[in-house]
Amino acid sequence: MLDPIVKTIEVPCPQKTAYEVFLDMGSWWPLDKRSMSIMRVGSPAKRLVVDATVGGQIHEVAADDSEILWGKFNTLEPHTHIEMDFHMGLPADQTGQVAIKFTPLTANSTQVELTHFNWEGYGDMAEMMIQGYGGSWDLLFVEHFGAACAA
Repeated sequence: MLDPIVKTIEVPCPQKTAYEVFLDMGSWWPLDKRSMSIMRVGSPAKRLVVDATVGGQIHEVAADDSEILWGKFNTLEPHTHIEMDFHMGLPADQTGQVAIKFTPLTANSTQVELTHFNWEGYGDMAEMMIQGYGGSWDLLFVEHFGAACAA
């Protein structure tokens, strides 16, 4: 079993705000740096569409207007916990999981822990995926999500 990637940050906003900012992924995800559209058509995706409901999907609208499925939400416990399948452009049966926990520290600060696990769900691509996301979550979660919470 491959070890999960765990990233923990403290953000300067209330728990509810941190949860809502995370679900508004299209506002903070750097599509100019991380989108399937870059790899498939050579240009960043136009937007990220997030249906923040249980069973709701996350997909990008690529530069050529095609839609690329990234995953779906399995658990949404308002303001405390999110779990989702996450395969970012791979077939839906080749997926890892991402869990995010939001723990209030004070009225205006929250600890947010992201855990990316079930690497075996990516099949033969597991090693490549874990290596790629090892550094990518620093850019995506720590830098971009963290900055969005501070805004």
